[in-house]
Amino acid sequence: MKIITIEEHFSSAKISEKMKQFQPKNNDAEKDKDMQLLIKHYLPTNDDIEDVGARRIKFMDETGIDMQVISYGSGSPQGISNPEIAAELCAEANDELAALIKQNPTRFAGFAVLPAADSVAAALELERAVTKLGFKGALLAGTFQGKFFDAPEFFPIFEKAAQLNVPVYLHPGIIDKAAANHYFTNEKWSGLVNGIFPASGFGWHMDSGIHVIRMILSGVFDKLPNLKLISGHWGEFVPFFLERLDQALYKELTCLKRNISEYYKENVYITPSGIFSETQLQFAIAQIGADHIIYSGDYPYLIDKNAGAFLKNASISEEDKEKIGHLNVEKLLNL
Repeated sequence: MKIITIEEHFSSAKISEKMKQFQPKNNDAEKDKDMQLLIKHYLPTNDDIEDVGARRIKFMDETGIDMQVISYGSGSPQGISNPEIAAELCAEANDELAALIKQNPTRFAGFAVLPAADSVAAALELERAVTKLGFKGALLAGTFQGKFFDAPEFFPIFEKAAQLNVPVYLHPGIIDKAAANHYFTNEKWSGLVNGIFPASGFGWHMDSGIHVIRMILSGVFDKLPNLKLISGHWGEFVPFFLERLDQALYKELTCLKRNISEYYKENVYITPSGIFSETQLQFAIAQIGADHIIYSGDYPYLIDKNAGAFLKNASISEEDKEKIGHLNVEKLLNL
């Protein structure tokens, strides 16, 4: 059975070095010991995340992964506030990834990183990445300067994605410091708990799920009915609440043309992001259908030797395995 995973990451040593001069010297992340513990505990080694070659292919061969769709990981130039520099470094990062993919085009494909500081430049970079570099869409991580991407200023990015018929992956990112402190930290907990709970433990998944709901409520799918979003970690909690969202935020109240669940089931695809849970797989199929589930392993943040075997051994039909393993993503990304 063929398996393609689509939430797999890399970082560029060159871009990381250039990013240092644009990062504040005394920001919260540097002062926050909890965040430092999270970084030390969670981030992959440079050898793992910077390699798009033999090291990665070895893991794929050992786990039965035929192809990875790769996007920029931590330290992304997406978040640089200077528009010109952000555009320059995002283009450089995309060029570097494209060159690496070209060396193994049957094993790798890519999602573009975009300069959020200038949505027009971001739309142009998405177009260049798709039409010139062969990328299959874009990944946006977290928010930008406290703004969710449902803000009108970011509309050109999604308009361009719809025009190009490529999806946008809404990936988690570091959440607002005040929200993290209010909901997810306690002075009685260890520093590592205070670092992980607001991040990969719960916080940024909740934040990312809210992001998808905000996109729906913004009316973007009424304006761009063929736009497709991708949401990881089994939909970042949202599929478990679709009935309640329809009940409480009904279309007469939201002034949308359809119920929230209708947009979600038609315009959103979800992936496991390395959460290999049979319970969540079964629920996802029952709730949104196998046609809107795509496979992902979150390499190299998770390096799980069970990555391919989980799907192959899952208690679902062979037809659904084929859809989730490769057919859905081949259709969505025109692979």
